[in-house]
Parts: sequence; C-alpha cells; structure tokens
Amino acid sequence: MRQDARTSSGLMAMALAAVVVGSATMPAEAATYTIRLSNLYPENHPMCVQTHNFASYVEEGTNGDIDVQVFCNNQLGNEREASEGVRRGTLEMVMSGGGGLGRFIQEFYMLEVPFLYPKMEDINVVTWELIDDINALANDKGYEILGFGYEGPRNINSVESFNTLEEMKDYKLRIPEAPMYVGMARALGAVPTPTAFTEAYTSLQTGVADGMESGPSTTYNNKFFEVAPYYVQTQHIVNPCYLAINLDYFQALPEEYQQVLRDAGKRSTDIMLGDVLASNDEVLATMKEEGLTVVELAPGEAEKFRAVLEPFADEYAESIGPGAVDLLAKARAVLATQ
Repeated sequence: MRQDARTSSGLMAMALAAVVVGSATMPAEAATYTIRLSNLYPENHPMCVQTHNFASYVEEGTNGDIDVQVFCNNQLGNEREASEGVRRGTLEMVMSGGGGLGRFIQEFYMLEVPFLYPKMEDINVVTWELIDDINALANDKGYEILGFGYEGPRNINSVESFNTLEEMKDYKLRIPEAPMYVGMARALGAVPTPTAFTEAYTSLQTGVADGMESGPSTTYNNKFFEVAPYYVQTQHIVNPCYLAINLDYFQALPEEYQQVLRDAGKRSTDIMLGDVLASNDEVLATMKEEGLTVVELAPGEAEKFRAVLEPFADEYAESIGPGAVDLLAKARAVLATQ
C-alpha cells in the first residue's frame, strides 16, 4: 500500500500491533481480538447469514482467539456510514456494495454494470478470478477484501404494472445512493430517486417513488412487495457486495490469522452463492402466494433494455477512468472463457 493512501486508521493499527507483540509471550488463549462486522441486510437475508457463517469459521479457525460480532440490519449505521467507519478505522469490518464501498472505490461499479453476467453463477467466477485486481484498488483506499456476497438478478418492484421500456419514461425509480445507478436510471428514461435503503419501503408507500429495483431475497425479506405488488422481470443487474476489513487492522494481525480470515471469506462466499440461488426460488413462490404479481416484459422489450444499458456500461467506465475501463475489460475476458 502506498504511503499517500493510508487512512487515519494507522493509530488503531499501531495499538493493535502492540497488543499482538505483547501477547507473544502469553498463553495462546489470552490473545483475543474482537471484530465488529456491519451488514445492512436483515437477519434472515442470505447476506446476513453469510456474515454469521464467516464469524463461525473465523472462531473455529482461531480457536476462539478472534471474536467476530455480526451486526445486521444497519445496527452500526447505514451502508455509507459503516463503509466510512471501516475506511477510517473506527469500525473493523463491513459487508457493503456500491452504496458504501463504491463511494470510495468507484471502479467497483464495473462488476455490477447492467447485463454483465449471463447467469448468476458467473459472478462468483469473476470476483475470485479478479481478487488481486480488486484488492489492489481496495488497498489504496484502506480496505482488504476477504470475500463477497451476491444480490440478484435485480428486477423492478413497481406500484403499478408495466411491461415496456417506453413506460419507464418519467418513472420515479428509487435507486441506491450511488452514481452508477443514477446514470442507469437516466439511460432508461426514468427519474433517478436516490434514497437510503432504510427509506426504500416508505418511498414506495408514500409515492416518492413509483418503483425500485432489487433481487428476490431482498424484495421478500424487506416486504417491498406489500407496497409494490408488481415484480417486473427486467433482470438487469447481478451485483457483488464486498466483505471488507480495515487494511491496517488486518495487516497487524498474526499472519496465520490473516489466512484464517481469507479462508473463511472464501468458504462463506461459496456457500452464500448456493443459499441465494435457493432463496430466490423459495421467496418468489412465497410472494406469489401472498399476492405478488410477476410481470414478464412484452415481446422484444428485453432487447430494448439491453440496447440502452449495455452501451451505458462502457460510457460509465470511461467517465471514471482507465482503472475502471481495465477492470471491466478483465471481467469480460473472464466471462468469455466460461
């Protein structure tokens, strides 16, 4: 990590290093580290289940010397606040996507541009194939990425039914507070309506937004179908979230513990992929029973969505810079081998 990229977490790392050094002459059971892990998703969401799995694997791999305390449902602040806390060193870990880490590492948006992945499973191949590139970007901002969580395919939860691109004109689309999603909404002809995730339900309920986009598990676990009973099958995005730890904190841990965290991140990510695929099918069936109407796009309309959103991906990459263009090209190269 370059010196000019260090964050104010250096003091915390020095303090942790002193604990590590001091513990070297003490019995192993006396060396205890507490890691707080923030997650915006509710307890029953696959993303929250994953972070609990990660915590269990770390405890197992360190014989209890590392205690990972998981806080789901925005208990430690919203996604942006928690991501900032990890960057600054006031919080140890976060599970975050474009609404948090993406604010500090805009290149990450390239791994969730519309219509990038032919199928859900492909994202797990791309992220791990590019983990070194991802961490090169993350390290410059004070993070180490240990694993991933996946959301999607994202569709549109709508207050009223529609099935054509033309009907997106002037449609108030609630989106994450992230620049890429603002650009995407505009490319669709919609009115970008950025709100915090915790305000999404209310924005649909009160008419601030006509609809929002999210994956099946998120739609179900947050009951968005109660206020937006139509689920329009655009299937436009599969996106990663990042299991991120403060870099200085991570590097001050004993090397064997660093490896335990990496292994736990990989193991919990692979399990999460299977969990979210199974959850998507289960919750979609449940929501239908509870009144959700699944709306298929009219013939030829899926191609129209692709026609406006695929060029947007390249334009957005160029607007960020060479690093984003490079990461998108590498992701496409990996996908070309699948």
